[in-house]
Order: sequence, then C-alpha cells, then structure tokens
Amino acid sequence: MEDVFYNILWIDDEYETLKGTKGRAKRNGINLIPFKSLNGGMNELERNFPFYDGVLLDAKFFENEDDVKGSEDTYNVHRAKERLLQLKKQFEVFILTGQAEAYEDKTFKKAFTKVYKKGSDDETDRLFEDIKRAAATQEDTQIRHKHKRVFEVCTEKYIGELAGQDILSLLKVNDDINIDNHFNTLRKIVEDLFMAFHKFGLLPPEFVTPGVSLNESSKFLAGKSSDGSPFTEKGYQHLEETHLPKQIAFYLRSILGVTQAGSHRSEIDLYVKTIKTPFLFKSIFFQLLDLLVWFKMFVDSNPKTGNWIKVESKTEKPEQTPDLIFGEVININTQKGFAFLKLDAAGDNIFIPPHLVSNHNLSEGMSVMIEIEEYTDNRTNELKIRAKRIEL
Repeated sequence: MEDVFYNILWIDDEYETLKGTKGRAKRNGINLIPFKSLNGGMNELERNFPFYDGVLLDAKFFENEDDVKGSEDTYNVHRAKERLLQLKKQFEVFILTGQAEAYEDKTFKKAFTKVYKKGSDDETDRLFEDIKRAAATQEDTQIRHKHKRVFEVCTEKYIGELAGQDILSLLKVNDDINIDNHFNTLRKIVEDLFMAFHKFGLLPPEFVTPGVSLNESSKFLAGKSSDGSPFTEKGYQHLEETHLPKQIAFYLRSILGVTQAGSHRSEIDLYVKTIKTPFLFKSIFFQLLDLLVWFKMFVDSNPKTGNWIKVESKTEKPEQTPDLIFGEVININTQKGFAFLKLDAAGDNIFIPPHLVSNHNLSEGMSVMIEIEEYTDNRTNELKIRAKRIEL
C-alpha cells in the first residue's frame, strides 16, 4: 500500500454498493470520501476544500442526501461544476459513470473531459492514475504531504480539521505583512491543542470551560517550574507520570510568551514592526508543529488519564461579594464618552470609563451602584480608583 494518500471527494448516489471501488482506490493510495448528493458533497467541499485533493463525480446523482431512488438527475453534475468554479481552490473534475448517454455523449464530454466507464478494470486503473497525477500538482497537496505527520494530527480524532486549515495557510506565509494576525492564529491552534488534551483525559475540564485558560493549562501540563517546585493551577496538581517533557514544556512557554495577549505584546509588536521579517513568527510556528507531532505520539501511547490531585489551598478565603457604592451619574463627556459618579455619601467623585457609560446607556442624573477598582494612571503613575462594574 502506498504511503501517500490523496483525499478525493466522491459524489455517487450508489456509493454504498461500490465497496469494491472504494477498496481498490485505497490500495492505489486514494481515500474516497463519499456522498450521495449534490448538496451533501458540495457543502462539505465548500467548508473544507483545503483538505481535498480532487473531485470524483457520477454523471447522475441526487440533489439532497435524503432524496429517494428515481430522483437522480444529470442536471446536478452541471450544478456541481458551477459551484466548484466558485471555490478559492481549483480542482480537476473526474467522472466515473455507468450511464452510456453520458459516457458516449459528445456534448457531455465537452463539459467534462475526464470521463471513465464504471465497471471496467482498465478504465478504473486509468482513472486512479489520472487522479493521482492531477492531485500531486496541487500546492495544498504538496504542502500536506511534505508535512504529513503534522496533518495526521489535524483530524477530528485529535485537534480538528479547522486547525489543519489554519496550519496550511500559515505554511504558505512568506512575508511580514500580517504577522500579528498570524500570532493570533497560532494562539487559536494552541487552544485547539488544549481542548484535545482535555478530550483525551489529560487536562481537567476547569481549564477549558467556559474558555481555554492558556497560561494555567501550560503550567499544569508542565507540572513543575524550572526550580522543580510543583505548580498548583485552578486547585489541581499534575502528577509526575504525565508531565510534559522539558523540551515540549519549553516550546509551550515560548509560543505563549510571544502569542499571548497582554502588556508584553506591545514589545513583541514593536520588535516585529522594527525588524520587518517573518522569522520570529516562523520560529514559533515550527516549534508548534514539533509539539503537535509529539502530541499525537503521546496520546497514541495511551498515557494515564485523570493523573492529578485536587489541592485545597490553606490560604484560600471564601469568595466575598464586592461592596457596591451608590451615587448619581454626572458630567458625561459627550466627545470622549467618560463620566463621573457623585457619591450619595461624602467623598470625591469617581471616574466612570467610556465603555461602562456606553454599555449601560448612562445619562445625567441616573442613580446607579458601582464596584470600584484601583489602577495606575499612565501619565502620572499615581494610584487612582475608577468604576469597575455597574449595576442599575
């Protein structure tokens, strides 16, 4: 069996009776992914076209997956071609049919030049060779085969096909124009990876719901800090047996150190804008690819699941409801959007940031309750207070 496989979308309403064709394709290095209808197959292709290397159609098939026998129509193959032409990726279309009126019709063969007779061993062999020859010229196919072990992780069993599409796009990057967007994409792939860790029982649910906690997940999986002291994250300690290898833990720290949103990103952004190269992005990206290959090897080895303990912190205090301060909204700045709260009790007016004024549609004289927080004024470095949360 060939080591390289081509993923071919196949639309044939009778594919369930053609198991021999599918098996024969597999022996020739072709993975036929079948659908019965125009909409079933084309909807899938429009969503996931980077995953596919070619398209194989019958000359007559259903419009919808739940259509009944007898409603097949050759009109649908022409509609499929029209939709194929709208895709960002161009496919050569192959027709495998037992319909004599299609196989022998000159007009049909003008619309579809690659037509093969169903049931003929010679024609089927020729079809498979032509499919592979055409698929091998696809840029996406060449990239996926060159990075085969990476894309083996990009299935629903592991981190998902959407991550695979992101990786495929990033592997085509040759400039520094949208580096910031690329960093965001890398961070999303790490989120997919942590979701997969949870799916395989290697990360507690608190780390991925309601959203993925990137830094906490990284520390928990590493298990220990550089000085050997154990991490306690979200009340959990990760036991030794399934700690990340040191090199993999280093990769994660490195990737998140560059891609994570936060104050340090301003330094990264300034560096990228100054040096104007894609090399920082690519170095982080290839660390991530190495990490993904390791991840598949790790989970395929059937590691111990649920390998953690719940740690009750002695210093933890019961969560307290924050105090709310009552007052009246005053001095709304119509240009900059901020306002102030005049306290019901004695005291200085409290600054209300523009987003709170906008989100709550505050107006002059409105009575509200606020929770306050301390912050450092960027211009004066003074410690001040402002509204953090508002209740009407």
